[in-house]
Amino acid sequence: MEVTIDIPKQIFQDVSQLAKREKKSVDKIFQQAVLREMQDYSDANSEKENELERPLADCSDEEVLAVARLMMPKKQSNRMSRLLYINQNEQITQKERNELDSLMMVYQMGTLQKAQGIYEAFLRGLMKTIDDL
Repeated sequence: MEVTIDIPKQIFQDVSQLAKREKKSVDKIFQQAVLREMQDYSDANSEKENELERPLADCSDEEVLAVARLMMPKKQSNRMSRLLYINQNEQITQKERNELDSLMMVYQMGTLQKAQGIYEAFLRGLMKTIDDL
């Protein structure tokens, strides 16, 4: 699957420099960063290592409900909140901006996954209302 994202020029330049040092492509650096963040997210929210590796339709009811109840780990959530506060006050450094952008990407991907879990749970009749979470 191919995904297109808009990133600040400075982040791209930083990643390009890292890619040169590591002798990897820019795509590979981004891919590894997203995979690393998703693994952290998944580890904190899943008892099964392979939960993200198969379609929700193939998952048990318990697994579907676990995905529907996904939450960003407290440590990451607190850090993202802090960085958003710093950004709002226009005092964010480039390193913090890069970190915030990564956390936002993880948050968005997690939110999408959670929405898919909720949808599947409704399809299966595991939930009647959102309050059933």
